[in-house]
Amino acid sequence: MLYFFFDVDGTLLPFGQGVPESTRKAISMIRERGGKSFLATGRSLVEIPQAISSLGFDGGVYSAGATVMAEGKCIFSRRMTSKEKSTLLDFCREKGFRVLMQSDDGTYVRKEDLEYWQSLLIRHVGRLLDIPGLLESDEIPSSMIKLLYICKEEGMPIEDVAASIPEGFSVVANTVGLPPELMGEIVLSDITKATGIDTVLDFYGGSISEAVAVGDGANDIEMVSHAGIGIAMGNATPSLKAVASYITDDVSSNGLFKAVEYAFSLTENS
Repeated sequence: MLYFFFDVDGTLLPFGQGVPESTRKAISMIRERGGKSFLATGRSLVEIPQAISSLGFDGGVYSAGATVMAEGKCIFSRRMTSKEKSTLLDFCREKGFRVLMQSDDGTYVRKEDLEYWQSLLIRHVGRLLDIPGLLESDEIPSSMIKLLYICKEEGMPIEDVAASIPEGFSVVANTVGLPPELMGEIVLSDITKATGIDTVLDFYGGSISEAVAVGDGANDIEMVSHAGIGIAMGNATPSLKAVASYITDDVSSNGLFKAVEYAFSLTENS
């Protein structure tokens, strides 16, 4: 059996656009051929649009590995401790970052930070993104999964952020299409999309050789290099293409459908 893991933005659908018909056909093909399909995304459960969840996935790796679902139940959950949360927020205040704080009930963001982020999306991506669960609030969530930071106008290289981040945290490129010097994501360093894949495989008794990971961004490197079949979209970053075993077409050119076809062709020819 093959277990497919898909990133969302730039993989299942173009940034800020609807689900292509070829993506629907790809997920249907997996079911018809006896495989299982999962999301593997930086989005939390409440941030998944209905158009995506209605495709009929068997579960997912959410919040970059902090939540793992299978067969309608949570099989793994990791949240920041109070100390981890305060350490991270202190770091962001020292750097002057604006923040979006992802939690189980939504992503908390101050009004002025939301407006600034949206202005960057319009300028650099050309459109806003459909992200349910955004909560305009001055509050700090009681449970925090991960944090998205936004730099000041002059920006900061993501390498500089990574070099100064407190122990226990990692920095990955943002998943919304902004330049990496303007925005990034801070996650707990002991969990990734790759560890989420392992959790799913352990649940089903599958092996890593049966895992197919498909992505487009730098935050997909761990899972694409870890999976038995690692596939990069044609629109993927060069760093992801460098570790992929196969490069398909762009998401807007039936790339996901072709990726699924390719993975099944390998099993049929082996």
